[in-house]
Amino acid sequence: MEYIFRIAKPADQPILEEFLYLALQDSHGVVSNAEEVEPMLNRYLEDWGQPGDLGFIIDSIDDERPVAAAWFRQFSKEKPGYGFISEDIPEVTVAVLPEYRRSGLGRDLLLRLINQARLEGFSALSLPFAKANPAKKFYDRLAFLPVREEEGIQILQRQLK
Repeated sequence: MEYIFRIAKPADQPILEEFLYLALQDSHGVVSNAEEVEPMLNRYLEDWGQPGDLGFIIDSIDDERPVAAAWFRQFSKEKPGYGFISEDIPEVTVAVLPEYRRSGLGRDLLLRLINQARLEGFSALSLPFAKANPAKKFYDRLAFLPVREEEGIQILQRQLK
């Protein structure tokens, strides 16, 4: 299969929304369109493309559709994300369609995001993660380490400097 890696743009907000729900299902067990998470989801998508927002999308040339996405966004203390550590540490969201997992796409996306965050001068990235998620070893290999746990969700951090 052939893929195109591209930078996520404001017009990609609907694509990011699809992958956000997928990431929440995988890492938090949240069901798509769950009412209790809607206000929080708005924080991840509202006005996407602001300073501090950066993401990549992988499109399948063969299937002519997006198959994976990874992005980060900075949050404030007043409106934190699920994996909030501090205002100067962006939080990562990553998701790959189930039929494309274990192909290296998630790793490639996340490594591009890590490298870009480093180039942009960030000291670390955070990532919320359900302890039961089978991708734990994946994040371990990429040096995301536990910082704290809240209600069964581990907050992982990857140092960049």
